[in-house]
Amino acid sequence: MLRMTSCVAMAWLLIAPLAAAAATALQLPPPDANTTMQSAPRYAQNNAIRTQPSGAPKYAQAQGPTKVYLLRGFLNVFSLGMDDIAAKLQASGISATVMNHADADFIASRILTAYNAGDHGPIVLIGHSLGADAIVDVADTLARYNIPVALLVLFDGTEAHQIPVNVASAINYTKHFMITPQFGSHSSISNVDLSGDPAIDHLSIDTAPALQTQTINYVLQASSAVPREPAQRRQ
Repeated sequence: MLRMTSCVAMAWLLIAPLAAAAATALQLPPPDANTTMQSAPRYAQNNAIRTQPSGAPKYAQAQGPTKVYLLRGFLNVFSLGMDDIAAKLQASGISATVMNHADADFIASRILTAYNAGDHGPIVLIGHSLGADAIVDVADTLARYNIPVALLVLFDGTEAHQIPVNVASAINYTKHFMITPQFGSHSSISNVDLSGDPAIDHLSIDTAPALQTQTINYVLQASSAVPREPAQRRQ
């Protein structure tokens, strides 16, 4: 069930960019070249506020193929960037499944079943808007079963979040809300503040090419960290 606060926030986030665009068209001059979206490395280096608590990770390194789950936001029609990222990951040979934020419980159950069956590959959760809120809920559920999550990527969730202790790394592309680690967490947290970039709004943030590329790179890095089975010697 959607929380009332999330619904109100979602309605505002949908309306605000449209109102701002109308005001810009009526009152403001067109933006110059300096207002276009900067490259992904600039976001990573200059706009990110990073928190990395000291101490050894609580969870052992994952082993097995990476599984990526991407959750769309409101009405399942405003987060098609999730489909773009999934298609690019699949083309790289990585399993990627796209669903709606309302399917969060199903995703958590699916991961739990696979993990208990011996599938201990890296788990990556990516979401936009209400889908970003939902992936934190999924991670919270998995934490109760001591299941590690290699990476969370939030595209402009509708509220602030504390990232649970089972998450190794979390990236938050945001126009509004920041994320922080839960008490006792060893998560690496990166808030990428895009509030000053007029070229990106809540509805388009997940389709920004530079952010998609950076997200895919993060997933590939999480996948490459997994130890491979030794190659069998030829007879």
